[in-house]
Amino acid sequence: MMNWHALSHTKQDQIWSHVNKLVKWKPGSRFHHIIPPDPYRVFDISSASHNDVSGVLSDLETSILKAFQLCTGKNDVMYALDWQHDGYIFSPYQAMPKDEFGDWPVPIFPDRDYYFFFHQGFSWGLLGDLWKCTITVFGEELLKAIDKYPPILFQNR
Repeated sequence: MMNWHALSHTKQDQIWSHVNKLVKWKPGSRFHHIIPPDPYRVFDISSASHNDVSGVLSDLETSILKAFQLCTGKNDVMYALDWQHDGYIFSPYQAMPKDEFGDWPVPIFPDRDYYFFFHQGFSWGLLGDLWKCTITVFGEELLKAIDKYPPILFQNR
């Protein structure tokens, strides 16, 4: 997939080490908490987990991609991390190819694992937590962009 380049194991280990400190996350502990740097907001996404919500998930992807583009320069890259699976580096400005299930290699919606997205400088990011049914957004820049293009899933109903 042209835009999605798998990270080497060494690079991936370095990034996870940085991420675990940045968001104070201890994966595997029973009482794990994700505590990103301020400012951040936690969105409850549990309403999407039991229905056929392909429209809502498609809207989530579209809105988040617009927000990523607002916060990145044309030459910036982002990291997409999937806990205990391959991580990737990608550009939010290039085509976003999908797999046979219609997902990005690391989806925005955490339906099978922890999915984390970070700007190359780690100044902002998006943290999907499968177990708590939440997506946490941190960094003033990304929060403002999400306010500009709020996904249906993040809007209070």
